[in-house]
Amino acid sequence: MAFGSKIGLGKGIITLLGVIMLFACKNDLNKVKSLTEQSELHEMEGEELVLIYSDSARIKYKILTPLYYKVHTETEQYDEFPRGIHVVTYDTAGNVVADIRSKYAKELKEEKLWEARNQVVVTNADGTKLETELMYWDMANRRIYSDRYSRLTAQGNILESSDGFESDDKLERPVFKNITDGRVEVEL
Repeated sequence: MAFGSKIGLGKGIITLLGVIMLFACKNDLNKVKSLTEQSELHEMEGEELVLIYSDSARIKYKILTPLYYKVHTETEQYDEFPRGIHVVTYDTAGNVVADIRSKYAKELKEEKLWEARNQVVVTNADGTKLETELMYWDMANRRIYSDRYSRLTAQGNILESSDGFESDDKLERPVFKNITDGRVEVEL
């Protein structure tokens, strides 16, 4: 065999190996894009966290969560708690005002709005208990509300609504929409 034909055969083998490697190393572009976007999405994340929000060195509320994501993109900013949240709120004297639990929560930073979903339970200092599947807390206007089934238990009284409620954020003046059931004791 001539020397030139060996070089040609060698180049052919190298070219063939290159083509095989090119096709063998395929990437699903959608998977790569998804992973890239997801890693860019979370600016910060943590597990088993206790977050403390304060103002003028006084604790306003404390959040306990098994999983936390801080998301900050050009179009949106939010904190997400995909495995649930437990929030304890305090007054200026440091007394517990309310205890809030849900299986999912999200704080929309620019809107100053919290969303709590899935088995939301709010208990305030006097024992009033609110249960719903979806609740919003408008921090700027100090309002909480829902358009889903809600149940309020307070001092032996029970109110249920299929269309939700609206209240101040201390749950002192709740207004229930379309009351479907309830038991209220009235003094005569």
